[in-house]
Amino acid sequence: QPAGTVAGTMRVTEQGEVVSSKFANRGTGLNQLEILAAGVLAHSVGSPGDVELKEAPEFDEALEALAGMSQASYAGLMAEPGFLNYFNQASPVAELALLKMGSRPDRRFGASGIADLRAIPWVFAWSQNRHLLTGWYGIGSAMSSFVTVRGEAGRDLLARMFEHSRFFRLIVDEAEKTLYQSDMEIARLYAGLVSDSDAAGRIHARIAAEYELTRRLIGDLTGGDLSARFPMFKRRFDNLRRQMDDIHRLQVDLLREVRANTGAADQKRATDALLVSINCISAGLGWTG
Repeated sequence: QPAGTVAGTMRVTEQGEVVSSKFANRGTGLNQLEILAAGVLAHSVGSPGDVELKEAPEFDEALEALAGMSQASYAGLMAEPGFLNYFNQASPVAELALLKMGSRPDRRFGASGIADLRAIPWVFAWSQNRHLLTGWYGIGSAMSSFVTVRGEAGRDLLARMFEHSRFFRLIVDEAEKTLYQSDMEIARLYAGLVSDSDAAGRIHARIAAEYELTRRLIGDLTGGDLSARFPMFKRRFDNLRRQMDDIHRLQVDLLREVRANTGAADQKRATDALLVSINCISAGLGWTG
């Protein structure tokens, strides 16, 4: 947290969808509470160097510029013709409601637009098809435009921000880990579910291009391979990657079968298997939304 914002207390909200993974038994519950209490204590006590870690004015200005560029890129993808149809068909967003695991409906007022979808199913759906674009899309375009406009001075400023800005470092850290869990080849399998193949190819290509750009620029910034700075995270995911890829391929087939609506008995079997696949992928990634 920013220096001076935690003074002995902190209020947090745990997603109902993942409460059981943290508090299902006494051991994990105590561990989570210990982590939370230790974090609050550490930030409350602080250190003499905290004042020096406050964002410099030039960092604030740069972050505002980067945020605007990133938002424009993200909004541009949302406005791509056929994007809503791509999202609905290339992800199991409609089928997520069958899990009945959330405390609220997945959409506000039963509407069908992107703006009416709640945040958790929006992120959940993009994680299931391994796009995970909610964690990184737009960052590459923003950094590229920033350097194009400001030249080497902009590149140097990004490097200094990565070294000295806690907030910017956190953004890069989380984007890097999300990029590592993304897989554009698996994403292409889900794109094959979209009825408009031309739109699917165009949108997937746009997402894949941003993925490659963001991956390259974050690598330039960190000076290492993707997620090399997070060995435990990388090792855990690498151990599961092959099994998860198999489950993704199965899930694509199950989505086709469920959506074909071939018959009551087959439909229930396929639906039950699909819900199991959703839970497996969520467990492999370690989060839902």
